[in-house]
Amino acid sequence: MILLKKCPVCESNKLNLFMICKDFTVSQENFNIVSCETCGFKFTNPMPSKNGIGKYYNSDKYISHTNSKKGLFNFLYQSIRGITIKSKRKLLPRDRQNIHHLDIGCGTGEFLYECKKNGINVFGVEPSKAAAEQAINNFKIEVADSIFSKTFTNKKFDSISMWHVLEHVHDIKKSISKINELLKIGGKIFIALPNHESFDAKYYQEYWAAWDVPIHLWHFSNKNIIELMSNFGFTFKYTKPMIFDSYYVSLLSEEYKNNYKNYIKSFVIGTISNLRAKYIDKQYSSVIYVFEKKA
Repeated sequence: MILLKKCPVCESNKLNLFMICKDFTVSQENFNIVSCETCGFKFTNPMPSKNGIGKYYNSDKYISHTNSKKGLFNFLYQSIRGITIKSKRKLLPRDRQNIHHLDIGCGTGEFLYECKKNGINVFGVEPSKAAAEQAINNFKIEVADSIFSKTFTNKKFDSISMWHVLEHVHDIKKSISKINELLKIGGKIFIALPNHESFDAKYYQEYWAAWDVPIHLWHFSNKNIIELMSNFGFTFKYTKPMIFDSYYVSLLSEEYKNNYKNYIKSFVIGTISNLRAKYIDKQYSSVIYVFEKKA
């Protein structure tokens, strides 16, 4: 385990215990989430090392690396996934020819294939060998295992995406610095993250599925991610809510809390979360943040 003594966003050493959460997916172990007294950033601490975290991904419940539609839950997930993939693709630059896009954490490649079908030159990064092989074999997409791969030597991209990936990355500052290097001036990066300031997060508290300890190392608020990215030369442009995520997260949270998937209640909580975000505080369960590389 790695114990951090300083906040990775503001470097403060004033860290307080915020919450104890269980890994409901694999190990059933408890993990601490600490909060920085100075900037409010929250992170899992101590956290598994790079070499030790693999076992916490070892679950058939980790459905973002599969295409299975077996069972109602998987069927709903994969159906909604198809809708969200198209909406994400529409965010990418479309005002010029020969666009090059990099998706970090591309999984089995469905998003990149959607981009490829629409004339975008695509590349992927995926550390899971099994998922990467599906992307390569099914969609003929070039996939590397790391953004630090020699594959990207002298390459520059018009846009880069990280769909629920940044919260998993150990070397967060080194990775953002590399992303800055890979992105063209004026290029955009799209980062999707869970938001612990949403209604569903506050309702479910330690049972909120998007804490997802220990594989979620970092737990961002709107303020935190904007501050962190600005430190690396990115300008914040806008956000886009991921409205389906509140239902998915609420359904998992219900299962963690009550040992069964309550579809009706999770739909109610997810709807309340979205309505509250839309009309009151803008705190959606998951958010896409769009940043531009400064000149």
